[in-house]
Amino acid sequence: MIPKDYIEFYGDQSRWFLGRVVDIENDPLQLGRVKVNVYGVYDEIDDADLPWAQIVVPITHGVHEGKGQNLGILVGTQVFGIFLDGQNSQLPMVIGTVPKEGDTNSKALENYPHNKVYQTDSGHYKEWDDTEGKERIREQHRSDTYYEIQPDGSRITVIEVDDTLVVKGNCLITVVGNATIAGENVVVNAVEKATVSAKNVSVTGTDTVTVRAGNKVKLG
Repeated sequence: MIPKDYIEFYGDQSRWFLGRVVDIENDPLQLGRVKVNVYGVYDEIDDADLPWAQIVVPITHGVHEGKGQNLGILVGTQVFGIFLDGQNSQLPMVIGTVPKEGDTNSKALENYPHNKVYQTDSGHYKEWDDTEGKERIREQHRSDTYYEIQPDGSRITVIEVDDTLVVKGNCLITVVGNATIAGENVVVNAVEKATVSAKNVSVTGTDTVTVRAGNKVKLG
């Protein structure tokens, strides 16, 4: 005869549920657990008194000793799960999420279902658009700084504020084609030596051209 505990805890009297996530921030164990208001079971229970629900992480996002990722469920998400303790219904486990009407990101609607969009709470987002003829990748910060790889493989980068590039080592920039550096004021500083080499070199100043040397100026 199967012991009663086995029946209650090992799935012989499973109870599945649908519910809405109401808390993701206050898990005392910081394991990515969530509080779920289970429809029809926890309707009359205050959110503060709900048990913490364990979550099932996909094998593609497995977590071990700080590596991987187990956070992603948001407050308000509709979830599907099982009570590990059967009819006692005090040990909920979330198995997956069930999108509801209004959950599709507005950026994905135009090319639905080929444009996959991931957006965070604060407004950062990524897009992977597989629409035929419009294949692109875009990653954008909430400040509107972004880069986008176009269907032909070209890349556009727009930085809304200041930008700094630091290379702790040698750096080689090769452009197979034409290159232009444009700006209100452009400064090139070299600690030791600066070399400009080309078949033809043109220096034009619409107002003034100034050449200064602390020691010698060599021509020819």
